[in-house]
Amino acid sequence: MMKKGSFVAALLVVAAVVSFMAMPGQAITCQQVDVALSSCVSYLTGNAGEPSPACCNGVSSIKENTPTKLDRQTACQCVKDAAAKISSLKDDAAQQLPAKCKIQINVPISKTVDCNL
Repeated sequence: MMKKGSFVAALLVVAAVVSFMAMPGQAITCQQVDVALSSCVSYLTGNAGEPSPACCNGVSSIKENTPTKLDRQTACQCVKDAAAKISSLKDDAAQQLPAKCKIQINVPISKTVDCNL
């Protein structure tokens, strides 16, 4: 039997995944990017040596939901804005995140990148 807290947590995860899936032709949002990368914070701040499977799933979902250049630029700016709010973020870890997850992604993960390129 599942405890009430566990059920609520599982329900929130399902809701986050469903809300993250962009509708065809609909641009990705910063909320979707934030949800996708929320499990990466411990890696990005140096508190974990490797990104978690949930973190890599988030990176993968960003890749899947940024098919156009405009989507990638939007996601890039969202990542940059979120990264700027985390003072202890290690930019080298952020830049290495896609490679650590073995995912080739066209959205740079960095707080110093120019998203208009």
